Amino acid sequence: MFTGIVKEIGTVEKILRANSLIKLGVKAPLIAQTSEKSDSISVNGVCLTLIYKEKDLLFFEAVASTLKSTNTSRLKKGDRINLEPALNLGDKLGGHFVLGHVDAELKLKTAIKKRSYWQLSVDLPSAFRKYIADNGSVALEGISLTVKKVFPKMFQTHIIPFTYEHTTLKLKRPGNFLNVEFDYLLKKSKL
Repeated sequence: MFTGIVKEIGTVEKILRANSLIKLGVKAPLIAQTSEKSDSISVNGVCLTLIYKEKDLLFFEAVASTLKSTNTSRLKKGDRINLEPALNLGDKLGGHFVLGHVDAELKLKTAIKKRSYWQLSVDLPSAFRKYIADNGSVALEGISLTVKKVFPKMFQTHIIPFTYEHTTLKLKRPGNFLNVEFDYLLKKSKL
């Protein structure tokens, strides 16, 4: 389980593709200091298992089902990614409960700079409309955010300058696909 508070922006250094599996090598000096084999780490919001590490290079595997519902298969060497280690008992909960079980990769429609913040608009297929609400929580690329407004075919969120500068959101452009995890508590209440 995670909080959606990014701890480090890593860099994809290696990608190995074999059949329906991808192995990622991610340079992450900060997280590598305290991580161990079999740790769960949020990689752009996707809960992946650390299979081994070499100094500050962390290696993960993603299988077909993960590749189908996330933007992990779109990653390429040099891409920057949001990383967060799993919560430890007693850690602060600064964002919201994020499981790392991405619901879909959805397209970024707009990223507009307002006076003191950024406004992002993201596509919202009708199948997911029931899992999102004004002022509810959503995780984009593993980042805990508040939904500002829900429209019939999209939702908007506002990004403070700190979050914009300390995550990969500053690198995203309209048309990019974002990993989206809707609020677990809201999803649970709709089942």
